[in-house]
Amino acid sequence: MTGRIKLKYNATPTAREKAYHLWLIDTHPCACGCGAVSGVVHHPLTRHPEQRWRRDHEFVVPMHGLCHMRLHQEGSERGSGVDYAGLAFRLRARGYEEGIL
Repeated sequence: MTGRIKLKYNATPTAREKAYHLWLIDTHPCACGCGAVSGVVHHPLTRHPEQRWRRDHEFVVPMHGLCHMRLHQEGSERGSGVDYAGLAFRLRARGYEEGIL
């Protein structure tokens, strides 16, 4: 036994994660590039080495609600031309730099 404790997935964002989501929505336009005001956050489906689990609440990007719904209706992020996982990683780093996370 190594003594490591594996973090458990929490479907509900913590207060810190909620504050981060609101910060993203308030300070960043839609991640798809349309320039619309954000209203929700999207959990990219692409894995990143620092993700703790598939729906990590720190690996999110801000999106306009209609763009978010369209992305899910299309069923894939791959054809969008946007690196949502890479953007989520950069935004997360900035959130830590600014003391949001």
